[in-house]
Amino acid sequence: MLDPETRQAILARVEAALDRMETGEAPPEGIAAAFLEDETPVPDLYAVLAQMTALTREVQLQGRAANRLSSEVTQLVQEVSDNTVGQVTAKASAARRDAQTELLGELLDVRERVARGRDEARKRLASFGGLFVRFGSRPVVEAVLRGNELALERLDEILRRYGVHEIACEGAGFDPNTMHAVETEVRADVRPGTVTDVVRRGYQTAERILRYAEVRVSSGEKR
Repeated sequence: MLDPETRQAILARVEAALDRMETGEAPPEGIAAAFLEDETPVPDLYAVLAQMTALTREVQLQGRAANRLSSEVTQLVQEVSDNTVGQVTAKASAARRDAQTELLGELLDVRERVARGRDEARKRLASFGGLFVRFGSRPVVEAVLRGNELALERLDEILRRYGVHEIACEGAGFDPNTMHAVETEVRADVRPGTVTDVVRRGYQTAERILRYAEVRVSSGEKR
């Protein structure tokens, strides 16, 4: 066993060592003591990782939403563009159709005038006697008739190219969809409602009526 003096000496040395441990060591050179005394809590790495994962997920969701929105906007713009192009195309087509109808109407007016000239020339030729032949009138009228016939052939060729044809009327039943009755006449030799004469020729294409035929129609025998 230790004697009392030795025991006392050992206890004194242990107490001195403990005192030194409580006071702590001096900070290394170049590092302020206040830095070592900072009590700011050390970040939790698991919490930081969880936050970063959540943030990454949020960014991904936002990116998908942005892509979806961009796709919807692109589709909407395309639809608007297609509709606009369709409207412009439809308007252009309607404008061309109207212009073509107007042009064909002018050609039909010209054709009617030329046809009347041809018919008049035929009547004059039929009425000529020896006196007109003697003074050379017949060759002039024949030349006019031939000129009108050539002009009609050319006009009919152009109209056929556009699909225009005359509405067949005379001897047919009256059709209100293609004809206008301008006069009725009593005819016992034909059925009522039959077209007896064409006052003005009508024309149509496969799609529309360009000009209604103006006709005389039989109303049957008087009572």
